[in-house]
Amino acid sequence: LTILREEAPSSDEAKDALEAAPTNSSSEDFIHVVAPEGKLGVVVATSPQGGPVYVADLREDSPLLGKVHLGDKIIAIDDDDVQQLSSIEVSQLIARKSRNPQRKLTILREEDQEEAPSSDEAKDALVAESAFLDTNSEHTVTIIAPKGKLGVVLQNRGGGSPFVSDIREGSVLEGQIQLNDRILSVDDQDVRELKAFHISKILASKNQNSARKIVVSRGTIV
Repeated sequence: LTILREEAPSSDEAKDALEAAPTNSSSEDFIHVVAPEGKLGVVVATSPQGGPVYVADLREDSPLLGKVHLGDKIIAIDDDDVQQLSSIEVSQLIARKSRNPQRKLTILREEDQEEAPSSDEAKDALVAESAFLDTNSEHTVTIIAPKGKLGVVLQNRGGGSPFVSDIREGSVLEGQIQLNDRILSVDDQDVRELKAFHISKILASKNQNSARKIVVSRGTIV
């Protein structure tokens, strides 16, 4: 999976803050995916704006690599409508059916949506074990970021808040922020409707503050 990064222009401070990566948007198609028995290795999350649960990440050993794409919205499981369910409820429903020989997932996909990595490419994707060990339920986490560089990269995904796509080695937020965390607010300012680049600029403008409060939301794995 190739990660495209987009630096904030001209401002040195913006380069030191959270960097932004672009996303695509287009019309959507309905896709049916047949999932096998057992764990699926898929991280799902719920957008703060509402709407169906979406695929936030995939483990490199997921049996759905190449079938499910990042950003896919899950709208039905075995023809049962799940559009009003939370990520926890969807996860529990899939888990209850884990011994079934197969489970049909109906998803809504943007035509130009980024494809999930193949099994070979997965080693280079932004997949970290910590992203799956500590996200057993969806909840918000408050992070106090210190003055200076944060060493975190944000990426946009259509229909939801920008999410953490990379954490640089030596980042001051290591151990606090996780891959796929979605940024909800910065110093109590709601940023859920903003693009990653704009959140980057907000954090850059506060670069000399002794502390910056970042509230994130974490998903769940099925």
